[in-house]
Amino acid sequence: MSNASILFLSVRVLHVLLAALWVGATAFASLIVMPAIEESGPAAGPVMAGLMRRRVPMIMATLGGVTALAGIWLYWRFTGGFNPELSRTMAARVFGAGGASGILAVIIGGAVVSRNVKKAAALTPRATSLPDGPERAAVTAQISAMRRRAMVASRIVLLLQIIAVVLMAIGHYV
Repeated sequence: MSNASILFLSVRVLHVLLAALWVGATAFASLIVMPAIEESGPAAGPVMAGLMRRRVPMIMATLGGVTALAGIWLYWRFTGGFNPELSRTMAARVFGAGGASGILAVIIGGAVVSRNVKKAAALTPRATSLPDGPERAAVTAQISAMRRRAMVASRIVLLLQIIAVVLMAIGHYV
């Protein structure tokens, strides 16, 4: 087997494995963890702090970013260096649409989900240190709004990931 074939297969395996981890982690976070955090209200602070200590936003960004970069390289190889003639084939268009969906998922994940989760986690100690009253209620409402934005955006990310996975799965067969 040639070095080029080994490189191609290695990048493809990396792309598929990281995508599986990224989609699974997004599904778990957006469908199970985030709703549980939202339901727990102010008691969610220690859980959010634990997620931040474990660098969950950075891990998710790394999974998405490396998956996207590997996918771009695979698409470049598939289209012969982004050759316009090869890029117009149905398979290339399907892979390209899946890639665009995945890249959009990375962008929304970083710009909306991660940013709101980090902001909410940073505000939580302030809210818990305030005495009961209007100021604490305002900060708590702000944190809740950030968590809700992150949850809605994470479900959009999950939908985009599912679209990407489906298109990647059928790309060679259309």
